[in-house]
Amino acid sequence: RSVKSGKSVCACNLPIKAAAVFLYTLYMVRKIFQDKFLLYLTLAVLLLRVGLFFYVMAFNPLGSDFLHFPDSLYYTAPAQTLLTSGQLTDPYSLAPLTFRTPGYPVFLALIYAVSGQSAWAVVFVQILLITALVPLVYHSAAVFLSKTAARAAGVLCAFSTVLAAYAFALLSDVLFAFLLTVFLFFALCYIKSGKWPRLLAASLFLTAAIFVRPVAYNWLYLGAVLVGLKTYRQGCRKCVCALLVFCLPILACTGAWQWRNYRQAGYAGFHSSAAYNLYFWNLDAVGHARGLNAQGGDQLLHQALPAGFWQFSPTQKDEWLLAHAKPMLRKFWPYKLAHAPYWLAKTLLGGSYTQISRIIRGTPPLSQAEFDYQLNKTTALPTQHLRTWQDYILLGLCGAQTLLTALLAGLGAVILWINKRRAETVFLGLFAGYFWAISSVFFGAGGRYRLPFETALCLLGGAGLAWLCSKLRPRLNR
Repeated sequence: RSVKSGKSVCACNLPIKAAAVFLYTLYMVRKIFQDKFLLYLTLAVLLLRVGLFFYVMAFNPLGSDFLHFPDSLYYTAPAQTLLTSGQLTDPYSLAPLTFRTPGYPVFLALIYAVSGQSAWAVVFVQILLITALVPLVYHSAAVFLSKTAARAAGVLCAFSTVLAAYAFALLSDVLFAFLLTVFLFFALCYIKSGKWPRLLAASLFLTAAIFVRPVAYNWLYLGAVLVGLKTYRQGCRKCVCALLVFCLPILACTGAWQWRNYRQAGYAGFHSSAAYNLYFWNLDAVGHARGLNAQGGDQLLHQALPAGFWQFSPTQKDEWLLAHAKPMLRKFWPYKLAHAPYWLAKTLLGGSYTQISRIIRGTPPLSQAEFDYQLNKTTALPTQHLRTWQDYILLGLCGAQTLLTALLAGLGAVILWINKRRAETVFLGLFAGYFWAISSVFFGAGGRYRLPFETALCLLGGAGLAWLCSKLRPRLNR
């Protein structure tokens, strides 16, 4: 009887718990959207993007093929093996996954488990994520800026072409951008309040972002320096405690993945793509030295690999690639340095026109040559894709949006510095500068690699746009 009584008590509590969760959710939604402007903006963006989603799914002649990129298999295949066998495996060697980290494959596996491995379901969830960025950017700006600036930042995020473009791609960029933006929010809250729960939350979301793309790992060191600078005047004990709060979650979680790599693959590193990328980073310089284009340099570097290279262990691959990459780095650094400004400009101002044209117009047709052109193009404009006046209009709109955001972000950084918001300016400047630089130091730099710092640009741009509005309003009222 007592067991039955306990079950009946639990059954009675379920509706109460469900009602409590529902009421708390309503409370949080009401709190997030207290500003009606933000509510209407978010709803409008959601309706437009969901409408575009159903339009593309129903009428785009490319079907779901254009959602897949050359890198997509590194994510989709491990997601599928995780569902079928409980293991994350490399799509080519079927060995335990070490070339990529597990963040995005696990994200895909969760969606696949519900949707039956539907690529369109992934796109729909990614559309929800980029829509959620609008209120997230608004509230991140509201931490240290005026309501006008927060609204402006939300608007810039809502009109971001690069975020919209890569929601329609089976790539890790959108999830990475979302997690980094949550990290930005909690980091800005910590800068303002100095409270450790905010710092811990920032550390946890940075950890999640590192598992999606390891390029964020260096923010462990940058963040530790910034935390130390913020807390060193509070005494050694508080400084050390703050550093532990920030660093320990990252080190514990990434260390656990390294232990998994060692146990399953005999590889002690966090991921095995760093040496590979460093080696092939030289392909454009190798091609140029031989009078070839980037694709020619890529072929030369592949031909230089030893026999049976793809059967090497991850550790052996790393050793060989690093041994041959370092001499090339020393040899070709003048060529790389001379081209760096161009690559930086491509990343900052790339409007992701090619992907946008695929989404809206279903062009150009998909092929391996098309992939090569899109990923490796060295021209300032996607000339191969500009065939009609509609193409030029769409390119102009994409370019205008990215240029406006970049200019407003630069203006906003200056205004914040003048207005003594030094901590926020340094933090956002380092954040955007790091991801801008590390994503642009190779020939294939483009708009896609702006996603990690796009929302940081929106935050700075919100400050710039609010300042412009404050200067223009008195003149318009005369």
